[in-house]
Amino acid sequence: MSFTSAQGQAKAVRLLSGLLSRGRLPPALLLAGPEGVGKALLAHDFAKALLCPAGQPAEPCGLCPDCQAVDRRLHPDVKAVNQGYQTALNEGEASRGATLRVDTILHLRRDMELQPLRGRWKVAVIEDAHTLELESSNALLKALEEPPPRTLWILTSAQRERLPGTVRSRCALIPCSPLPSQLVAEILSRAGVPAERARRLAALSEGSASRALRLAQDPGVPESMIETPLAPLNAADALPREAPLARERAEQALYALSQDVRLRHLDGELSFSRAERPLRRLERLRRCLRSNADPRTVLLLACLEAQGLRQR
Repeated sequence: MSFTSAQGQAKAVRLLSGLLSRGRLPPALLLAGPEGVGKALLAHDFAKALLCPAGQPAEPCGLCPDCQAVDRRLHPDVKAVNQGYQTALNEGEASRGATLRVDTILHLRRDMELQPLRGRWKVAVIEDAHTLELESSNALLKALEEPPPRTLWILTSAQRERLPGTVRSRCALIPCSPLPSQLVAEILSRAGVPAERARRLAALSEGSASRALRLAQDPGVPESMIETPLAPLNAADALPREAPLARERAEQALYALSQDVRLRHLDGELSFSRAERPLRRLERLRRCLRSNADPRTVLLLACLEAQGLRQR
């Protein structure tokens, strides 16, 4: 199968190609793997192969109106279910929190029961399925137990263990792997990141292209947060005022600081005895952040920890 959007997922592509070649699809797929490795892209490429009227089995042409509509996320028979989809259902009102609510899934279920408008199938791609609320999972489970004909549900998740076992058991698992560091560096280079910085960020990102791209948006991370005596204070003060955004940025910064310590250890710059305690403290601070500790305080302490390690 020519899955042109999702790179670095040869094993997952082989599994999906096999399903299409045999012509027998399960009612639901679960694409599970780390954040930012192309799971949603892979899901839409699979939908494109399923709906393409011009290509060969398991080989979409990429040029027909159906293929192009899927690529542009405009195909009426393919629903990308995420926070943007949920916000649109609520007439532009931003979602409270970061979960997929039951009314969203009930609306989707009703939509999936209708006949396809253009193709032979209807496909729902539920991104970050681990953010489903309990009631939402129960509503989805009913659809998976009694799926309408010619419908396919594709769930993507970086935390599949958070999905109820009843939902997981009704999905065919398609594991997705971290991307090779060289591929992440190439993706960054195509986005305009200088080669040396792209190489460093690729190493920091643990095979996640989206994480690497987010780090690239903050010039000098993590060095800029620890290079001067006032840098930790400036980094904490620079966090957004909105609590969810501040928490997200702080989480990203703590990840970068931790990865920097790990890379310096692997490069031989830090011994294990010097790196172990700071890494434990940084991980403790990440847990505090996830338990609703103040993002500015957490980031300040993390930067000071990393800064102290640089000065020893």
